[in-house]
Amino acid sequence: MPAKKQPCIVNKIRYESETAAAKATKIGLMVLRSRLCSFHFPEYKSKYHKKVKRRRRISSISCTIRGVKYASLVAASKKFKVSTNAISNRLKSPNYPDYVSADVPKKPPKPIKYNYKVKGKKYRSLQEIADVEGVTKEWIRQKMNNPKYSGYQRL
Repeated sequence: MPAKKQPCIVNKIRYESETAAAKATKIGLMVLRSRLCSFHFPEYKSKYHKKVKRRRRISSISCTIRGVKYASLVAASKKFKVSTNAISNRLKSPNYPDYVSADVPKKPPKPIKYNYKVKGKKYRSLQEIADVEGVTKEWIRQKMNNPKYSGYQRL
């Protein structure tokens, strides 16, 4: 089965297919396709591959944790003995105000979604109401479905 002919331009030279370009430039086909998609290789162009901006490497992101500056997330993760993902998540989280990085913005806190209202007070779950009233969750659910208990409402 013949390969699809997807023309491309490499270093201002037009090739009839990616395979022909890979052979002419003496690089592998997958390497060529990677370069066609990369912003780091503007001289590689194809209408079949969109340029994709990659995330910054974690080794190049500096941060300050509890007043101490770290050159990279890797250095901070080694110091605190947690993964780089954990450090990254803490940098994004509003729950960790002492984790700061100019490269990683804090996410705004999620608004609390209340699903129930009992006697004028809002609650997130049936279990929360049951804990306050000292009864089972099932008993609260039955009250929610019973029109006799007008103070128990779903929002």
